Amino acid sequence: MGKGNVGVAGAYEGLFYLDNEDFHVYRRNDDLDDWPETRLMRDLDYAELTGDGWLFDEEGTANEEDDVLECFKDDFCRRFPSFQRTEPDTWIRNGAYGNLCRQVILENGLFYVCVEDNEWSLAVELIQKEEMWGDVWMENLQKRLYQKYLDGMKTSLLKRLPGIGTYKGAWTSGRITNPPVLA
Repeated sequence: MGKGNVGVAGAYEGLFYLDNEDFHVYRRNDDLDDWPETRLMRDLDYAELTGDGWLFDEEGTANEEDDVLECFKDDFCRRFPSFQRTEPDTWIRNGAYGNLCRQVILENGLFYVCVEDNEWSLAVELIQKEEMWGDVWMENLQKRLYQKYLDGMKTSLLKRLPGIGTYKGAWTSGRITNPPVLA
């Protein structure tokens, strides 16, 4: 089973998954230490995660997630100046009648870039804007540009993370990793 329980439905939409292990922070369980050691979830083994030596650090995790998204937004907006940051509490529905579960972090005239909690990961989604009057001009531009934007999202995310997940189907996913650096 993969980490793909969030998906997109539009013809020109796509997403990547940021594994929780890449931004969830744990701190050493030591009440006597003012600055306990912290580690990312990926740097702890099963025994450490299930034992009582490490505690989930909610504030550290929020800060790490914010940093990952901030680095992504900076790089992506440099690549594609038509995208602008949105107000912090901008949300859109998952489908016409769905829940307001997608937080918009960037947008341009054609697309939203949203984040959505996926329980196993954080989905970063490229979502089509809907045409107001049923014209096809907008869809034609979306068709031309969505793969370019999706590739830019992948590149921007991989600048900050060791790997990202991809959607393969309902409940299945793949993984794209950075190539190893040769010394």
